[in-house]
Amino acid sequence: MTRIHLFEFTDQPWYPDTFRRMQTDYLQFAASMGAGHKNLLPLFAKAMQHARTTEIVDLCSGGTGPWVRLLEHFRQAGLEVTVKLTDKYPHPDALQRWQQLAQPGIEYLSEPVDARQTPVHLTGMRTLFEGFHHFKPDQARLILQDAQNNSAAIGIFEASPKLPLGHLMLLLTPIITPLTYALITPTLKPRTAARFLWTYLIPLVPLATCWDGLVSMLRVYSIRELQELVAPLQNPDYTWEIGKLSTGTPVFDFTYLIGYPTLQDGSEATA
Repeated sequence: MTRIHLFEFTDQPWYPDTFRRMQTDYLQFAASMGAGHKNLLPLFAKAMQHARTTEIVDLCSGGTGPWVRLLEHFRQAGLEVTVKLTDKYPHPDALQRWQQLAQPGIEYLSEPVDARQTPVHLTGMRTLFEGFHHFKPDQARLILQDAQNNSAAIGIFEASPKLPLGHLMLLLTPIITPLTYALITPTLKPRTAARFLWTYLIPLVPLATCWDGLVSMLRVYSIRELQELVAPLQNPDYTWEIGKLSTGTPVFDFTYLIGYPTLQDGSEATA
């Protein structure tokens, strides 16, 4: 598999934690916008029914991703689920902030969770939103293999640009990202001097976010690449589905990969 896998600042161990948290806050704001995630509900319903679970184990959660609004969509659809947010390196500030929010149905776990080897006591459907592209193919396949080995459902969801507006937006990212930072920074908490310094006076964080955003779009696994990832994992007891769904905008689609245990009667076809 030939892939463009340039570095992202947030993947680097030397990248200042203050900058990393500021980017996480920005991305959390972006993830909470729009209602397109409700289009994923039929995929969730199918995978969770096959896995016989009503629990979500979100991997690489960062700042919690889309779950505050997405959980509302579940409830509006009559689907009662609980969500456990996890990260390999849970950040104390994120944990404290989430405890203060006390969102019913959502828990941010303090224990480290490696997406490549999810602890067996976390038995819900595993999800990754906008995080799968951070893993190179051999690591990404480990994540999928681990879910299959444990008969756990898994859902991979990433936004990918649509022609022509999505590609136009990529070209305009160096303008759009700093402008968006300038507009939303006063609304983000905590309102620290560092946040304003590194956004307005010395805008290193918006520039780093701009780079990471462009690289992320280049690193998103395509349909063909996802098919290559699951090709060695074909198993009559486990089903893989790959495709695209609308985000509700003309700019991006959701590229998705879901996996779940096959029904006993074998009625489910493998994608």
